[in-house]
Amino acid sequence: MNLYLIRHAHAGNAEEWAGDDAERPLTPLGHKQSQALGLAFRDRRLAVDVVLTSPLVRTRQTAADFQNTIAPGGPEPQPSNLLAPGAMRRRKLTKLLAGLEARSVAVVGHNPDLSEYLIWLLGAGAEQVHLAKGAAAFVHFEDGPEKGEGVLNWIVTPDWYLPVSPDSLVIL
Repeated sequence: MNLYLIRHAHAGNAEEWAGDDAERPLTPLGHKQSQALGLAFRDRRLAVDVVLTSPLVRTRQTAADFQNTIAPGGPEPQPSNLLAPGAMRRRKLTKLLAGLEARSVAVVGHNPDLSEYLIWLLGAGAEQVHLAKGAAAFVHFEDGPEKGEGVLNWIVTPDWYLPVSPDSLVIL
């Protein structure tokens, strides 16, 4: 299985948001980041069979922008409460991923949960991995996902996949 762990794109400062944090949306930069990540996947012919997302607005928007850029009109991202902040249960999520019987899955979530899950999958030390907002990590498994069995192929941040000037990317 190919597993892509994606931290939601830029959603602004939580302290400046007056509403419920679950409803905090992406900023225009966040939409550009998630679309640019989708373009990077599409340009490199990286297929994703299933996109799972946290139920929070900013992750659903990241997942939708990403998925619509890779495969317009494709399957909608599937929300999972296991990806809500503080709700991740590693073994339950791993079981869910294995049950999808997909070759390639993208998971859109939050930190610190997503970084901790990546560390768990790799069997790495806690100080070794951090996912910035809008970052994506590609972990490969010979079979299905398991603790300590993942091989990290790459981690990219918006600095890598976003054009030098975010203003040069047209929102789709």
